[in-house]
Amino acid sequence: MKDACEKWEDQLLEAALTGATTKDFEEHLRICSTCSRELGAVRARRMRLDELLPLVARGAEPPADFQAQVLAAAEDASERKDARPWRVWTMAGATAVILAAFVIGVTSYRRTTRTVPADELAAAQKLAEWRAPSDALLATPGQEILRTMPRLGESYLNVPVKTDEEE
Repeated sequence: MKDACEKWEDQLLEAALTGATTKDFEEHLRICSTCSRELGAVRARRMRLDELLPLVARGAEPPADFQAQVLAAAEDASERKDARPWRVWTMAGATAVILAAFVIGVTSYRRTTRTVPADELAAAQKLAEWRAPSDALLATPGQEILRTMPRLGESYLNVPVKTDEEE
């Protein structure tokens, strides 16, 4: 509903349930198609519920063979329970096989991992630290200024500050 129609909401429900309306509300229904549709929908819903109420009240008692159905269901459940132990042992065995395969796989993976010899590791470190001869040509005086420039919140002036311990 629109915001302007919210004040008619209580009267809409009253009209749908009891059929009583006021002149102002009837005039609003002639003007507002949204409220008219809403009133029709609520009335239709009420009629459907009124039709279903006797069916629900009539079906409130259990069927005549209810006791027999419950006993049959209990017997089926007990028979199924007797058949379960082999399933439990099958699942336990499958879990044990999977766990053993996993442990064997992890163990064999750890044994086959390659360790890097010390001389190869030293060569890799040298290669990582290597700089091209042209890197010296790329250095500019501005880099030194940027490196010594104070960070955000720091000062250009280095003024010693006395602490409580020094006093």
